[in-house]
Amino acid sequence: MADLIDLAFTVNRQTVRLRTQSDKRLLDVLREDLRLTGAKEGCGKGECGACTVILDGQAVDSCLMMAYQADGGDVQTIEGLAEAGRLHPLQDAFIEKGGVQCGICIPGMVLAAKAMLDRDPEPDPAAIRAGLAGNLCRCTGYTKIFEAVEEASGVGSLKIPASTVTPAAPGYFRPRTLDDALEILAQRSGEVRPVAGGTDVLVQAKDGTARRGALFDVSAVPELKDIRETDDHVWIGAGSTHTEMLESKMVARWVPALPQACAVIGGPQIRNRGTLGGNLAHGSPAADTVPPLFAADAVIELVSVNGRRDVPVAEFFTGVRETVLAPDELILGVRVPKRAGLRAAFLRLGQRQAQAISKVSIAVAMVFQDGKPDWVRVALGAVAPTVIRAPETEKALMAGGYEGLKRAKDAVRQEVQPIDDIRSTQAYRREMAAVLLERAVRALAEA
Repeated sequence: MADLIDLAFTVNRQTVRLRTQSDKRLLDVLREDLRLTGAKEGCGKGECGACTVILDGQAVDSCLMMAYQADGGDVQTIEGLAEAGRLHPLQDAFIEKGGVQCGICIPGMVLAAKAMLDRDPEPDPAAIRAGLAGNLCRCTGYTKIFEAVEEASGVGSLKIPASTVTPAAPGYFRPRTLDDALEILAQRSGEVRPVAGGTDVLVQAKDGTARRGALFDVSAVPELKDIRETDDHVWIGAGSTHTEMLESKMVARWVPALPQACAVIGGPQIRNRGTLGGNLAHGSPAADTVPPLFAADAVIELVSVNGRRDVPVAEFFTGVRETVLAPDELILGVRVPKRAGLRAAFLRLGQRQAQAISKVSIAVAMVFQDGKPDWVRVALGAVAPTVIRAPETEKALMAGGYEGLKRAKDAVRQEVQPIDDIRSTQAYRREMAAVLLERAVRALAEA
């Protein structure tokens, strides 16, 4: 049976303090404890956006957050947008443009749009589409929804001032220092599991392969955050979100394939919560942030109460969802060496353009000297039990020219180890690895 814990946060500008079960998600507390039923349980896996709320200024899927992860935070739900008997400009626009039908998806749509407009008050049509990419609608039609958001653009500040409250959750569910988090792992090794964004593990819980009651949150540990550089490398904290990496000029300069990969992971709600450390720890051969790290010669920093150790990213994965991470260790961050003149690209194919697991992905990094390749890295995902480097492909590319590219395409077909599964066939993956390689190399050569 789950523990009872105290939580404190603000909801729609009102301080809320309550005692609830530790295994409840934020969505459960909003709907069951607070009776704020505008947020809906749609897919329960972060694909539909019906549960979207705004937490500390960012759109998030409340179905993929433990309630104690919002402890001390500021939550906005659809019930809090209208003020003094007047609808919010976005609500007015949705009504005026006919962007409302059954109402299941619309609260999430409105809140995702609000979070976007708070950051960019006058988005262009492409930005509106991108801002709502994490929300699905099956009856209204997107055209009217996009028109409603455009109607509400530029009407002045839509922001609602954030409120703060002192967190109340116990430290063994939400530690505030690295030492405390490591002590929890050391004392309860094998019993508990750290969670940061929750975008993977809470989907597993939905499927019955993980227990929410065995989780504790490390998203408040400051030592896991930050993106910084030294003279010779860039350090990316394990708690860095896909959104933070996507928006980092430092990452874009020194690990350019990484933000390209982050840009195609889920929708804004997933990118706002999912972290680099979580993507690594999950160990999926289709993880999109991993090929760029392989192509950048990254080193993963691990930490436990017994000390720290460095593991090259190519040695971190041992099989499908298997890594060298010990039960009492956390991923502290990733260290990437700086390389002058680096060009890099990430490409992938999925069942559809967004919100889909990769069938095959590739990261290519190159440095050119006098117009010829001087340094080359090629890494591929979803074509083997783990992400792989392709050394023979790299050697062929070093020769340069069309013949070098032709030999590289032949080599990559041999180096991948794809399988037939529900998402694709072995033959298709093998051929598309060569196609994506050519596209990436041509893009870098022409840059």
